[in-house]
Amino acid sequence: MTRQHLRLSWGSLLLLGGLPLASPADLNQIVLPTPVPLFDQFLALLANPNVAYFLFVLGLLGLVAELVTAGTVFPGVLGAICMILALVGLGSLPTNWGGAALIFAGIVMFLLDVKVSGWGLSIGALIAFGLGSLLIFTPPWAAAAETGLRLNPWTIVGTTAGVGAFFLLGVSAAIKAHLIPPVMGRHLLIGKTGTVKHDLQPTGVVHLEGEEWSARVVGQAEIGQGTAVRVIGAEGLTLKVEPIP
Repeated sequence: MTRQHLRLSWGSLLLLGGLPLASPADLNQIVLPTPVPLFDQFLALLANPNVAYFLFVLGLLGLVAELVTAGTVFPGVLGAICMILALVGLGSLPTNWGGAALIFAGIVMFLLDVKVSGWGLSIGALIAFGLGSLLIFTPPWAAAAETGLRLNPWTIVGTTAGVGAFFLLGVSAAIKAHLIPPVMGRHLLIGKTGTVKHDLQPTGVVHLEGEEWSARVVGQAEIGQGTAVRVIGAEGLTLKVEPIP
């Protein structure tokens, strides 16, 4: 409603906000609400501590997903966008960057733990990630000031559990899949050369194209370790090789 509309309806207007108006001149003292620009609303959303926190975590997970599944592109692009938006939001909040560093350290330890046996790094990653989430804003146990911002403890617990499951199930499976030699396409190795890793008597192991393969020698009973061989065929999961004269 504009002041013009208010003046047109002055004859029937008695009260405004519960207060009587002495004369139409009082309309000049009225402060009308100004619409907030859409971009400012977006910045205000990013400045929400829960939104900034989730964007920060999603950004890190997206970058990790791109790292372990190189070439997919989408996780990396999404992770980079989320990370930039998170930094915009965190930059406008009273952020404890030590807490953010702990979250980052937890993600790194989760990633390293996938390739290391044992539970030491997993426990350390959970502790680092949880503490970082508690400290990135006002901790729950601290007395919050009037402008104090904090995350809901259950949000922290759920996010920590979700990140742990992401690495335990998703990332570990992706890395193990990369480590398994491809079963299909062994015919592409025909004609390639390598060396005997373990004596072929007549079966054994050969080192070929940077990997170790199960192999069987053709044409003679055995070949010693270190002998150069050429792949002449494949039978199931076993390569058929012959010594190079």
